Amino acid sequence: MTAAVHDPATGPYGPEVARLFAAAPGAGRPAAAERAGWLSGAAREPLSATQVRVHLRVAGGRVAELRYEVRGCPHTIAACALLASELPGRALGDLKVDPAGLAARLGAPAAKLGRLFVIEDAIRAAALQSGIASA
Repeated sequence: MTAAVHDPATGPYGPEVARLFAAAPGAGRPAAAERAGWLSGAAREPLSATQVRVHLRVAGGRVAELRYEVRGCPHTIAACALLASELPGRALGDLKVDPAGLAARLGAPAAKLGRLFVIEDAIRAAALQSGIASA
């Protein structure tokens, strides 16, 4: 993992984390979360107080949209935003998340890896509601 350089514009985070954190694509609970076609799952890590809830809108067995609610550090929020743009189009059975790969892409320190596993757990919990296990 690369260490982020402290830049006055981005703080202790790299430019990609700062961009994703500021834009937060996919952030927020969808208005239609209780309607058919949406699956939700949540996970938390009590030591860091990280909490992630993921909402998947499903069409034809594939993710049409991913929305998320997160209480966590900028790396966690940026990782959720990144996945919100990358997972749509994937089959429910193919929602593999690589927390170590996300950490490397975002320059997150090793100490934050557990927070990224929370995202994986929340996505898995949502996918399991469909009856299709996500490996």
